[in-house]
Amino acid sequence: MTDQETTETRNNLSERLEQAREELENVTEKARKAARGALNRIENNSSSFFDELVKAGEKYQKEREKERKKAAKSSRAKESEGLRDRVAGYLGLTTREDLEQLNKKLNTLSRKVRKIEKEATRSS
Repeated sequence: MTDQETTETRNNLSERLEQAREELENVTEKARKAARGALNRIENNSSSFFDELVKAGEKYQKEREKERKKAAKSSRAKESEGLRDRVAGYLGLTTREDLEQLNKKLNTLSRKVRKIEKEATRSS
């Protein structure tokens, strides 16, 4: 690498570093302004803002509780389904998995029959 190329590379890196510093300063200043704005809003509307936060927190808590109950119910249903499948397997009964495999085979056979039918109609 020549001295000129080295100098150009250094200058390029210096420019990029300076741009990054400027961007960082801009972002930092925006964050400071946002924090000051939030603090100002809280000071001006503290009681109503606090009430809004409490309501939002209660709503969030209720939603999470619903999701938790739904997940627990789903988990119980999966456990129950697994137990049913195991019992059916022990008793030699058809399980959901067996039915799904049979359904796949049936679909494959149906496609093959349709293909044969198409070939038969073409040749006649």
